[in-house]
Amino acid sequence: MAKVVLKDLIKKYDDVVAVNKMNAVIDDEEFVVLVGPSGCGKTTTLRMVAGLEEITEGEIYIGDRKVNDVPPKDRDIAMVFQNYALYPHMNVYDNMAFGLKLRKTPKAEIEKRVQEAAKILAIEELLKRKPKQLSGGQRQRVALGRAIVRNPKVFLMDEPLSNLDAKLRVQMRTEIAKLHKRLNATIIYVTHDQTEAMTMADRIIIMKDGIVQQIGHPQDVYDHPDNMFVAGFIGSPAMNFLDVTVTDKMTLKHKDFELETFDNVKKAIKEHNLAGKDVVLGIRPEDLEDIAFVPGAKPSNTITAMVEVTEPMGAEIYAYIGIEGTLMTARVNPRSQVKDGENISLYVDLEKIHLFSKEDEKAYT
Repeated sequence: MAKVVLKDLIKKYDDVVAVNKMNAVIDDEEFVVLVGPSGCGKTTTLRMVAGLEEITEGEIYIGDRKVNDVPPKDRDIAMVFQNYALYPHMNVYDNMAFGLKLRKTPKAEIEKRVQEAAKILAIEELLKRKPKQLSGGQRQRVALGRAIVRNPKVFLMDEPLSNLDAKLRVQMRTEIAKLHKRLNATIIYVTHDQTEAMTMADRIIIMKDGIVQQIGHPQDVYDHPDNMFVAGFIGSPAMNFLDVTVTDKMTLKHKDFELETFDNVKKAIKEHNLAGKDVVLGIRPEDLEDIAFVPGAKPSNTITAMVEVTEPMGAEIYAYIGIEGTLMTARVNPRSQVKDGENISLYVDLEKIHLFSKEDEKAYT
């Protein structure tokens, strides 16, 4: 396996900048996920690493070798595509063996590698079948097997689970995570699904409009987003945002409520001289709870608003509340008596709130 280094990577299509000055280091044996909305540049980045897209500016290193001008077949990478890209006229064995045959690998070595990969992926009984005889999950396993037999330095995966149903996606997420540990592989994985990114990655790279917004461990990014885009993109349901004013008493004042602040927020208010300024308050849905289930909650820790819609989810209830034209989501106790059209008082976990700049949307806390 090998380290991958991206230095000031730029990709332009005429006047459109698809990837802008990207810098990242993927360590040897690390599982890194590129995540972001459609059109953010994540797949373009992956294709530049693979050699399928020409680099406009910048450098790519795989191991100690600069690969800007190295053909894809000589980069020692294996790519797993969204649409599986299996040859319909070949059986599973021949699909997995095809790349090795092109490299004139000895027949005995091909047999050994294919059988080993098939065992790892539990598809030994499928080796004589054609792709049309396989389910979506089985086809994806074959595509993974074709990559594994190559013993590449780097695995590149482009939304490999997006064509699978929800239950199978969860299963395959687990399979790929186990595969990573078993192979000690360097993996760069692209997805628009932040749940995949959070559950599978050692680190995630969040992109928007071709620009890297934040790189870090999934939990660190979740707990400490650098800006409002990251805060809203990572987490489901998304973070709630409200405009508030910081008072001289270091409280957060809105037309409909006023909240206390704890030490972490007070420190940020002093550090950035925010007293008297308008800021954006960020609250995650899981940090709002029906006050009936929080004994001793004070008014300065609560928000009261009308419930517009509720969604019982079994383990919790999603309550959608309206505050001065802004729809917010709260994840409340499943035994809550909350009802559509009625007011609810919500306890705010003030130790977990976030403050952002209204001007550049960067995080203060």
